[in-house]
Amino acid sequence: MKRVLCLLLLCILLSGCVMPSPPEKTEPPETETYDRNLNPATVTPEGFGLTYVPEYGFNPYECICITNRPVFSLVYESLFVVNNSFQPEPVLCDRFAVSESGTTYLITLCQDASFSDGSPVTARDAADSLKAAKDSEFYGSRFSQVESFSARDERMLEITLEQPYENLPLLLDVPIVKSGTQKEERPLGSGPYTFSETHAGLCLRRNQRWWQDSRAAVEYETIRLTAAENPIAVRDSFEFGRTSLVCADLNAPNAVGYRCDYELWDCPTTTMQYIGFNLDSSIFFSQDFRSIVSHMIDREELILSVYKGFGKAAYLPCSPDSPLYDQDLAMSYSYDEEAVTRVIHTAAVRSDDPGVLLVCSADPTRVELARRIAETMTQAGLTMEINAVDAETYRSRLEKGKYDAFLGETRLSANFDLTEFFRSGGSLCYGGIRSSDMEQLCRASLENSGGCYELFRTVMDNAYICPLLFKSYAVMANRGIIDTLQPAVDNVFHLPGGRSLADAGVSYGEMLGEKDEETEPTENTEENQS
Repeated sequence: MKRVLCLLLLCILLSGCVMPSPPEKTEPPETETYDRNLNPATVTPEGFGLTYVPEYGFNPYECICITNRPVFSLVYESLFVVNNSFQPEPVLCDRFAVSESGTTYLITLCQDASFSDGSPVTARDAADSLKAAKDSEFYGSRFSQVESFSARDERMLEITLEQPYENLPLLLDVPIVKSGTQKEERPLGSGPYTFSETHAGLCLRRNQRWWQDSRAAVEYETIRLTAAENPIAVRDSFEFGRTSLVCADLNAPNAVGYRCDYELWDCPTTTMQYIGFNLDSSIFFSQDFRSIVSHMIDREELILSVYKGFGKAAYLPCSPDSPLYDQDLAMSYSYDEEAVTRVIHTAAVRSDDPGVLLVCSADPTRVELARRIAETMTQAGLTMEINAVDAETYRSRLEKGKYDAFLGETRLSANFDLTEFFRSGGSLCYGGIRSSDMEQLCRASLENSGGCYELFRTVMDNAYICPLLFKSYAVMANRGIIDTLQPAVDNVFHLPGGRSLADAGVSYGEMLGEKDEETEPTENTEENQS
């Protein structure tokens, strides 16, 4: 939803990248000349421009910088895009089908799809791109259950899974690049723009061979790309007209203040903030102790006061914007002061010694959130003390179980797979919550999304974790420069009105060119004769 911020709004912060930035500079890059006497709000940008951080580059499988990734929305396309309602929309996929076993997907690519050099987008291009994504840090974990990506023919891609998946399209919002360019600094894409080198430096040029009939979110012949080494340089480029749009985590550790007028959109993410518990703790070994924590925390107030409104309150381990999120079930675990008081009195829930709430000190916003949560717990009778430590110590203490509770953050996949919390050796399996029964529930929910209700209910009834919120990024643009925008998950320049999943889904037999055995006989056939 688009929101408008007032002129000179000083309280909002901007992050350039996920990772800590280089030392801040007080002046813009030497290649730029700005008049410091100008009011930023009076600067009228010419054309359209984006900023990037050279350190992170433009390889979509390697780049983890939020500032750079909006470029990918213009240069690359994926089989599907995940919209802001966490629904997959076909892009390069013309049709798809899944086998009866649920372990094989067939995807036919759009016949007219082509790269910016005019060559067709083939199944081999898609397979090689997905293999590159599987080997990457940014996308790799989502494909842990994939056995193979292969091309059955020029246009048909086959994906084989180790276990059935109902919502595999949610994981296929991965940039497809031309085979052989996956490791290049700027792989070849099929989007409405392509990289170009000019005497003025790197820019984006309109792809004259773009295969789609629909319009792009921006329609300029050339888009400036301005290098910026740190968040201050990103801010200056935006405020003085070189940059037209930026995407940022407004609550990141390296955020800076913005002083200009702009239009603002929320961009959804799958990044969850949550409380984890040590089940061997003298405090949280009790399910009663753990279960009341969810009722203690006023998430909406914390999002406004700590996260400046950039987040969605979550009472289940799933984004509230996802169709997998059951609102009625969520209310069973929502903020409820009366329920906390009732449980504390009836169960005599009170800790005599202070407990330890572990948090990583690298993120001041998360530390403040932990402090507020500890105060809330203490007021309710669960005395907690904050232990803010550096990232290495934080990881070590999680692994050794030296805490009672911890404040965690993780980027989940768009199908909200929780397997890593419960499987042996799982990357999120801390505090003794390993469980083969829970792992089986996770597998069942992947096979059939109807199983998510039981999975989420069991997680919350046992209070294995306490979800708090899902973070939102901010997309800021010069006023009036973009008519329509509906930022999607990892796709800033997404427009509404795309194809639905139903538009592309067909039967497995039809994909293989076989008669669909499930089709009912038509009138006047032998089966209907009396």
